[in-house]
Amino acid sequence: MDWDAIEAILYAVGKFLSITYFFLLLVAIFTERKVSSIVISFIVLALSNGIMFAATPLLYDISTHQGIGYKFMWYGGFAFIDCASLYLLYKLHKLLKQNVSQVANLVGCALVVFTFIQSLRFIDRYLLQTDVFAELYRHAIPSLNIILIPMLIFFWLTELRERKTLYQGAH
Repeated sequence: MDWDAIEAILYAVGKFLSITYFFLLLVAIFTERKVSSIVISFIVLALSNGIMFAATPLLYDISTHQGIGYKFMWYGGFAFIDCASLYLLYKLHKLLKQNVSQVANLVGCALVVFTFIQSLRFIDRYLLQTDVFAELYRHAIPSLNIILIPMLIFFWLTELRERKTLYQGAH
């Protein structure tokens, strides 16, 4: 399989992220049956992805103008959404007095990595005027989003199994 085919698959699958994150949120609400770190994490992830999906055309339109400030809007806009999502993840856990789950840690780490990649690419492209990280940027974000889904499910199932073991041990 050549790289163009892999790239096409990454972007085709990436279109379904919003639906997948929303589906995971619904399953989490049904499974958890209460506000939990898992539910909070999926709320933040679904909201963040939805905002990015909605903001993409606007950010793209803005970034087509000349000037580094307009170019920054593309990378900085997504980095801002990621940072705001990370803050929301933290704040909701604190406000609702929830212990941080492995899923929440994974979502937080993913948001930091996405922010780092956006920042790195802006610095690479517009401040250093190189394209060293062009391929990394183009493929890392959709790849990480796709890889994130099974990782979230794995950590969630691990936590459910641990809770079940604790519950059975208490009875």
